[in-house]
Amino acid sequence: MPSMKRPAGTELETTPVKKAKSVGVSWTKGPLPLDAKLKRTEVTSNASYMDKRSDQCDGLTVRESLTLQFKNASGEKVAYKKSDLRYDLQAKRLELVPAVPMKVSCSLVKVKHTSAAASLASGVPLHNGVLMPVVGFGTYKLSKSEVIKPLVNALKMGYRLIDTAQVYENEQGVGEAIRQSGVAREDVFIETKVWRSSHGYERTIKACKQSLRKLGVNYLDLYVIHWPGPKTGWPLKRGQVCPPDWTPAMRDKGTWRAMEELYEQGLVKAIGVTNYSLRHLKQLLKTCKIKPMVNQVEFHPRLVQQEMLDFCQKHGIALQAYASLGSGDAKQAEDFFAFPPVQQAAKAHKATGAQVLLKWAMQKGCHVIPKSVRPERMMENANVFGFKLSSSEMKALDGLHTGTRYAWKGVDPDTVQ
Repeated sequence: MPSMKRPAGTELETTPVKKAKSVGVSWTKGPLPLDAKLKRTEVTSNASYMDKRSDQCDGLTVRESLTLQFKNASGEKVAYKKSDLRYDLQAKRLELVPAVPMKVSCSLVKVKHTSAAASLASGVPLHNGVLMPVVGFGTYKLSKSEVIKPLVNALKMGYRLIDTAQVYENEQGVGEAIRQSGVAREDVFIETKVWRSSHGYERTIKACKQSLRKLGVNYLDLYVIHWPGPKTGWPLKRGQVCPPDWTPAMRDKGTWRAMEELYEQGLVKAIGVTNYSLRHLKQLLKTCKIKPMVNQVEFHPRLVQQEMLDFCQKHGIALQAYASLGSGDAKQAEDFFAFPPVQQAAKAHKATGAQVLLKWAMQKGCHVIPKSVRPERMMENANVFGFKLSSSEMKALDGLHTGTRYAWKGVDPDTVQ
């Protein structure tokens, strides 16, 4: 129906032959559950075309119904839109039957070291005993609508760690994908991050609760600080920072104190940091009540942060690598797959360049979170367990180190006071 306005001389009020069971929800706005089925009721309309279009929706999912066409009052064939469906639901000609997804159970399997991971279900215990999957699925640069389909595919393939963030603005989509996948909440490891403009005790508490609401969950598996400093640069004016009351002391005395409280309250199962330099970590360890369980940093053959890795391992902090396959955030980004040591190892093990790069990081002791929206690449990244790089191959990949940063436009987080 193109318009909800009543045409002159036509009565569109519904005439209930039998009162339909109320769905108890107003569908005039808000998201429609796409996998819910539609059931035709016995409520009829004086406009026969409305009955006909409701009839054809019977037994279909919301998603399927929105691909239909119907003949309107003028006899024109038009698309059945969300506004039409909402109108039919409000008039109670149709009812929603919520989808009850089959729960897919996949408990994590404990391994001692990232190099021992044998599947996507392999997890290494953090220093508080929580198992964190070695290989996860990244969602950077995927909008809340773009993230749903690839994430549902990833979960069905067996990925169990999902990495998102407040600033990605896709947490709502991540939550929807988890629900659509049928994988039980307790079998998914959700990691999200508090953005740098939310530094401070009260702002961090608020940001965490907002993330929980958007994700539609009552706890997070891992909550991390996204950046050791405040928001600077565009769209802010030169010299301004966000939050405006930022001081370096806020990082540990405000933001981290909030992280500890969220952990003690059980809202998060583990806490950590992202992009912390050795200096930032050492400062935090001097004052924290609960030391971080994870530090997520840029780590790849061009940036082998060996000193950082050694420090984290010494202090029981898991190092989670991002940009393992390269990053397009910097103009000087390179094709990691073209590096001769990568190609040689790939040929020797009948693997792909991506698999070699991920395996190298895992053998060094890192967790990894590759991202792709293409099912074949997602499967490729998931099949990284059937081979082992030799010591000479590992050394050759280490030799690619130049100290070059690609993420964050090449900014070294150690420059943050």
